[in-house]
Amino acid sequence: MCNYQPWEDDSPSSEEHEPRTRNVTNTVATGWHPCETRIAMLEARIARVEVRLDGLEARIFYQQKALRIISLLFLVTLAYAIWK
Repeated sequence: MCNYQPWEDDSPSSEEHEPRTRNVTNTVATGWHPCETRIAMLEARIARVEVRLDGLEARIFYQQKALRIISLLFLVTLAYAIWK
């Protein structure tokens, strides 16, 4: 996942130089390794997804309750229509 080694001193190509410089700057500024930063970002993302999932579960529970009430009202109406 993270193959970046800041101590490697081989001459990078022009495509690799800019991202590598950015990673070193990020490491110095935050004190974190880029993998740790990515893991923290993924953990935050998972936490947001869990919150959304909890909201969806609550909404589904509410809709199931409403569906039971509507089904009951339908059956009562059907029984009344047959009886009448």
